[in-house]
Amino acid sequence: MAFYFREKDLAQLTAFNSKSNHRAMAIYGRRRTGKTALVLKFIEDQPNCVYFQVSDPNSDYALALSDFKNTVSIRLGNDPIIAALSTFKDLFTYLGRVQEEPWLYIIDEFPYLAQKHKTICGEFQWIIDHGLGNNKLILMGSSRSFMKTQIQNQAQPLYGRFDEILEVLPFTYNEVHQLFPDDEDAMNVYAMTNGVAQYVMFFMEYSSVSEAIDNLLLRRNGRLLYEPTNMLRQELRDIGTFVRILRTIGASEKGPAEIAEGSDIDSKAIYQYLNRLEDLQIIEPITNLLPGKKIRNKRYRINDLFFRFMYTFIEPNLSVIVQLEKDARPYVFGQQYQEYLGFVYEDLVRSCLYTFASDKIIPFMPTEIGKWWGNVQNNGVWAETEVDVLALDREYALIGECKYRTKKIGIKELELLKTKAAFIPTKGRKLIFMLASKEGFTDEVLVQSDVLLVENTKPLNRVG
Repeated sequence: MAFYFREKDLAQLTAFNSKSNHRAMAIYGRRRTGKTALVLKFIEDQPNCVYFQVSDPNSDYALALSDFKNTVSIRLGNDPIIAALSTFKDLFTYLGRVQEEPWLYIIDEFPYLAQKHKTICGEFQWIIDHGLGNNKLILMGSSRSFMKTQIQNQAQPLYGRFDEILEVLPFTYNEVHQLFPDDEDAMNVYAMTNGVAQYVMFFMEYSSVSEAIDNLLLRRNGRLLYEPTNMLRQELRDIGTFVRILRTIGASEKGPAEIAEGSDIDSKAIYQYLNRLEDLQIIEPITNLLPGKKIRNKRYRINDLFFRFMYTFIEPNLSVIVQLEKDARPYVFGQQYQEYLGFVYEDLVRSCLYTFASDKIIPFMPTEIGKWWGNVQNNGVWAETEVDVLALDREYALIGECKYRTKKIGIKELELLKTKAAFIPTKGRKLIFMLASKEGFTDEVLVQSDVLLVENTKPLNRVG
């Protein structure tokens, strides 16, 4: 059910398993992206394979080893020597010596075991280096912070030990759109799920997106209602402070001081919480690419759209939802939901710029893509404002606005964009203007030859 768009992932698994000199592989990704389903699909055609999942976040070493040996025995047959071995190191060394044909061993949710037993990563370092024989090993995990630390940090035991590394990602907007051909449906599903495979599959079980929302989110026992809270509990000890922070940020972008005040946290202590959420890839810093003087250069936002949606609309309204269920819809969503979709649309347009550059829609490949905020004078009045899209290389600066609304963009929006651009310190770069619109453009805008026009996420022309 969750095997849409996973052809490249399956091909990478196949390549790893077919190369005799490849010994170990790491697979990771946020929860519910379909990592386990992907691997189980792959091993359907692999006769020499043992799959084992560590099921308890506080798994005991001896119990996990015993369960793993039982799984091995089911696949290989009872062996009194295996039953007597007391470490993973001894077990893998024994298997590597006695098995004539290569076998593939997969340990799912390896971080559950490693987080409680700090020395086990060193043990598996030795196993990969010396104990596998002709066998292969895949270590999997949903704790992205743990897995990426082991993969990227030179000080960690497993650094440099993996011949293949696969991050199983959520579906892209275009992939979600293939499953939900209607533009509105695709945007709603993507904006609520972040493209996470299992959540998208939940939406596909219903006859309409509206019905799915009623059952998954606006019902006291809806399958997604408490999902973000449960996910936080799997990663964090005391989630109360983190929940306050996520509710404070919501669908917006806020600086550390503003987050601290809204969350009732000391301004000096806020960074430890922000750093932890950043490690979990739930929030991310947003940097002003070309800041002016006296403008704060750093904000934070929730980058995981599922968390952004849930902590903007659902979690703050749990009591209303439990009492009213689907009748709570107007109180839960309201006008703010359209504004939220506007933020999601900005992200989509920014992500399209690399494709636009590759397809020569724009004359440069951006080295930085983000946004800008600063002071602008308009009609004699100074005020802080922002630009939705700013893309840079050494020679060019693309400056753009995005409008996700049921109204065409007119010439006034273009003129306002050019007014803002005059106050951006682009340092002599050639300027390219862009307008992106859900509903298209007025005739006055359509005849502008020097502006890149994007309808939904498709370019209507080329520039430069």
